[in-house]
This record gives sequence, C-alpha cells and structure tokens, in this order.
Amino acid sequence: MNSFESLIADFSAKTGLNLVPDERQGCFLETDGLIVTIQYRQEADDVVIFAPVTDPDSGTTLTKAMYEKALSLSYDGKGTSGASLGLVAGNLILSVHLPMQGLDADSFGVKLSLFADAAVSVKAEIAAAAAADDGGEGGLGGSEANVLKGNLSQFLRI
Repeated sequence: MNSFESLIADFSAKTGLNLVPDERQGCFLETDGLIVTIQYRQEADDVVIFAPVTDPDSGTTLTKAMYEKALSLSYDGKGTSGASLGLVAGNLILSVHLPMQGLDADSFGVKLSLFADAAVSVKAEIAAAAAADDGGEGGLGGSEANVLKGNLSQFLRI
C-alpha cells in the first residue's frame, strides 16, 4: 500500500466513506451537487482535488459572463479560497494541489472540506452569472459516488 492509499484508507475509516483508489490512483465522492475527484500524482508526490463548477453534462456553452465571473473570482485567489480555476474540455474546473508530505487523514479532511465549500461557492457564482446572462444553470446529475447529505464540513464534523 502506497502513502496515498494509506491516506485514503485512514480517511475512509475516520469518516465511514467507502473511498478506494482505482488503478489510476484516484477516487471521487459527491457532495452538495458536486463531483469531487481526488487524484494522486506519484511523480509530484501530491494530491490534486478537483471538481467541475460548470455542468459537464448540460452541453451548455460557456458565456462571456461566465468567463468574466471565473476570471474575477480567480484574480487574487480570494474568490476561490486559493484554489485554481481552469478550463478543461469546455468546462470550468476548480482544483487544489496538496503535497503528500505531512498530510494525514485529519488535515486532509479539513482541506477537502474547505475545497468543497469553495467549489460550492464558485459554482453558485458562475451559475448566477450564467442566469443573469440568460445562459441558464444546471446541476450535476447523480452518480454512483459516495453521496453526502449536507455539506462536507458538517459530515466530517470539522
């Protein structure tokens, strides 16, 4: 078992979630309408947590207002709680990189919770920009992920 697998096993034991890394060293969960992916990068010895903040299944084209809101939120990192916003396959993705060094189940849980809160906020801001621009808004559909009721920080009791 490598350090990432051990981290996820410890985190799963503490939270009761059934997270198991796949063959690409990644796993995911769903919370607050977000699909949050947790991916280990062996070459960098870090964990990347990311979530789409636009609906990848809607087929909606990003509008100028959505791009402007994304740029505004990410200008100094305050609007994203320090996470990065990027564009992948026509979708806005929020991500954060966590070095494995010193990361344990408790600190990982805190960082994951903070990221999920930021992603929910960013997603809402971008959806509001889309609605104001008549771009519409949509939520992520269901999945076979670990689904949490309520926000992640309440679930983890952080």
